[in-house]
Amino acid sequence: MSDKNGFAICQNGFEALTRDELADLRNVKPLTHSPGCVMYSGKLNNCVFPHFFANNSEILEDTGVKTLAGRIFDYFINNTLNIKFESSWHAVFLDSRAEPGLSRRMKSIKDAFFEILKKRMSRVSKLMVDDFPKKPGDHIGLLVYVTDFNKLNIAVNFHYNGQCRMADDPLAPSRSYLKVEEGYRVLEHSPLQNDLVVDLGAAPGGWSFSAAKRGATVFAIDNGPLKKGALQWDTIIHKKNDAFKFVPHTRMDWLFCDLVEEPHHVMQMISQWFANRWCRSFVINFKFGHVNPIKLISELEHAGGLLMPHTNNAKVVHLYHDRDEVTLVGTLKN
Repeated sequence: MSDKNGFAICQNGFEALTRDELADLRNVKPLTHSPGCVMYSGKLNNCVFPHFFANNSEILEDTGVKTLAGRIFDYFINNTLNIKFESSWHAVFLDSRAEPGLSRRMKSIKDAFFEILKKRMSRVSKLMVDDFPKKPGDHIGLLVYVTDFNKLNIAVNFHYNGQCRMADDPLAPSRSYLKVEEGYRVLEHSPLQNDLVVDLGAAPGGWSFSAAKRGATVFAIDNGPLKKGALQWDTIIHKKNDAFKFVPHTRMDWLFCDLVEEPHHVMQMISQWFANRWCRSFVINFKFGHVNPIKLISELEHAGGLLMPHTNNAKVVHLYHDRDEVTLVGTLKN
């Protein structure tokens, strides 16, 4: 069975929002969906909720591990006939985690495919990387999403949006530390030694801790207390101020903002930072628990809106570590 429609992989539980985004913002038609995956027809160019998407894909079904692996190999070789693999390429295997044991099944299929690839295409197999790409963007390789024990989606041309589960640090004051670490990955840029960072709504200090670890000086703005690792850095300067009223004394290299506030209120404040060029790069979180998330994304992305006209490469993304929130990363125009 084959299907030339596309598929988009998102966080489990966000399939409905992914469907809404594709239909309302991306001009593609959502079709069926399974846990963590939405099928669609049309050409998808950018997205917020999907981690990966492929516009031209197939569905493979079979009952045996080795036969499925063989069909993956046949698909791969038939769809890469005109491609010369001269550098590393990525083989990404994921599963929906919808059934107990499905991850083990996926790994067995993957291992069986790798064994066939090694025997049949030794040189190409040596260039293969069994991991996510390091950089967001369009990739040629192999994307496989196992939806159940006998069925998978597959593509050789795919887009990676940059989301990834990040490694925790036992000294990090909070789980939110993982969000800013992931934000750097999506942006492909992180604070450097001696950078100046302002962290609005810093407490308990996860984002400040992340920047201080990299050698930056951080102005942590929050009336609440800092905790754990954030207390161990004298380069974190805690100022008990209202984040909405804080004005920096000089231009900051980075603006962090992770406030539990109504997103339009945050957007208005951030627009002042952008208009006055008070920062260069930014990682900003917007909670959508009490607003329509699709409408919020549309407002954030709008070319004539409050934020985008000031930026070079801003991107809205639903991070792996985001919940009912989206994150804006980017840099300002000079």
